[in-house]
Order: sequence, then structure tokens, then C-alpha cells
Amino acid sequence: MPNLLLISHGDYAAATLASCQMIVGPLPDVKTIAFKQTMNQNDLLSEIERVATSFNSLPTIIVDFKGGTPANTGLRFQANHPSVAIYTGLSFSLLLSIATGTAPEQAYREVATSSGLLTTKATAKTAIAPQPINKVAAKGGSFNVRIDERLIHGQVATMWTNRLQLTRLMVIDNQVVKSSTQKTALKMACPASVHLSILTSKGAAKRIKNHQYDGQRVLLLVKGPAILKELTDLQVTLPAINVGNMSTKPGSKQVAKSVAVTPHDIADFEALAQHGLKLYHQMVPAEPAVDFMPLLKA
Repeated sequence: MPNLLLISHGDYAAATLASCQMIVGPLPDVKTIAFKQTMNQNDLLSEIERVATSFNSLPTIIVDFKGGTPANTGLRFQANHPSVAIYTGLSFSLLLSIATGTAPEQAYREVATSSGLLTTKATAKTAIAPQPINKVAAKGGSFNVRIDERLIHGQVATMWTNRLQLTRLMVIDNQVVKSSTQKTALKMACPASVHLSILTSKGAAKRIKNHQYDGQRVLLLVKGPAILKELTDLQVTLPAINVGNMSTKPGSKQVAKSVAVTPHDIADFEALAQHGLKLYHQMVPAEPAVDFMPLLKA
């Protein structure tokens, strides 16, 4: 079988490998990486580089799902190693098929045709025709802001997009706009029914002040507070800011499960608060929103 590197959120990849080895025995040509909540994309990229180069030849990569941080970071790794193939949809059935000698492409076809409901009941004679997926109508419009170092990833592409009924994701980052690899990953991660803008702070400020997104339901995504401070300095009026995810860095302190801040971050947050902006912490929609500024003093 080919060398395989399995990457997932949390321990899913390791658990999938362990379950498969219960049936087929040891699989020395398969290794796993767990993406943890405290990691950022650069941390994960370094881990992929380390593990991938430990094989005798670069592995095929299988990630859990399209648009997640493992998938987006895998694309960054692939940009430096074009021969590496990346697949999404890691599952026990897929790994078992490959481990028993099936090529990955054929394994995907076999899993697709064998998946379905196991039942002894007679199937209904009348099938319900699938309904087309329409873009969400932008009635009324809304503007939301989230700090999330991972930008577009699983939680944003699914939970927040659905909860806010978004019609546009707006990524504002002065470095990402210069990277074709990162822009490609963001485009792949963005849901098909949602528009995407990738802008500098100056470009975003100009469009926002020109009311270009009026009537749309927008989620503005940034990696940290500094870019939001740039926007306020450019006279952009911002709504309440959701501080969702900031990974651990040298010199940072943990203020919430998914948020670590440096002294520079704290200064930027304090400047935003002094500007009259409300900041709250909410990792996922199901969690309650918590006033963020008191967390900095804990």
C-alpha cells in the first residue's frame, strides 16, 4: 500500500488507524497528525513537514473534510511538494479499503457505492426529488465581525455560515492577499452558496464606506485585533466583535480555551474597547457569548 498521512481535527485520524489495525494488523506505512485547538495553521504545517519527511518517500495525504484547517494546511504543504496528492473524506471504510490493497481512487469509488442504509424494510417506491440549493436571499442584511486565526475553516464554513445565514465571507488580511496558495485554499473552503472577498484593510475600508455590501449578510474575518484597529483608524464603523480563536504564541497567555493573547494583542484590544467597540468571546454558536475584556484581566 502507499505511504499515507492521515490528518484530522483531534484524535479522529489516530482512532481510525487504530480501528483499522484491529482488522488488518500493523500498518507501518500509515502515520497520523491531530490538529489541536491550541495550534495555528503554521504549527500544523510544521508538523506536516516533520511527519511527511519521516517517510522513505512523501506520502499521500488524507484529511477529514474539505475546508477544514487540515485540508487548507495540506494545500499549503502541497504547494511546496506538487507531487503529493491530497484527499478529503477520511473514514474507516476508506482506510480499510486502501489497507487491503485498493488504490486510493478505486477505494473512493468502492466506498461511495457501498455506503447506504442497511435495512430489511422495503424501500419506498416513490423517491423525493432533490431540491436545488439556492443562494440565501439578502433580505435586510447584517454585518458581523469575528477574530479567528484560521479564517475560513469547518466551524465558519458550516456552523457560523448557517447560523448567520451569510451571503458573503470577507477575509481581511494584508499578507494573505499576496499568497496565491492561501487564497486558493480560502476559495476552496468557502461554501458554494456564499460569496468571498479577500481584501487588504485599505481595500476593505474603501468598499465598506462606499456601502458596497449594504443588504448583504456579511461575516468579516480577521486573524487578530491589529487589522481591526487599522479599520477603525480608517474610519470604518464596526459592530460588536466576536473573539473566537487565537492560538498560543511565544509570550502569550491563555484567556479562554481557544484564545491566547500577547501584550501587543492586549494593547490592540484595549484600543478597540476605548473606541467604544463591544468585544465578546464565542467559539461556536451553541456556546453563550461572554464579555471578552474582563478575560484579559483574569
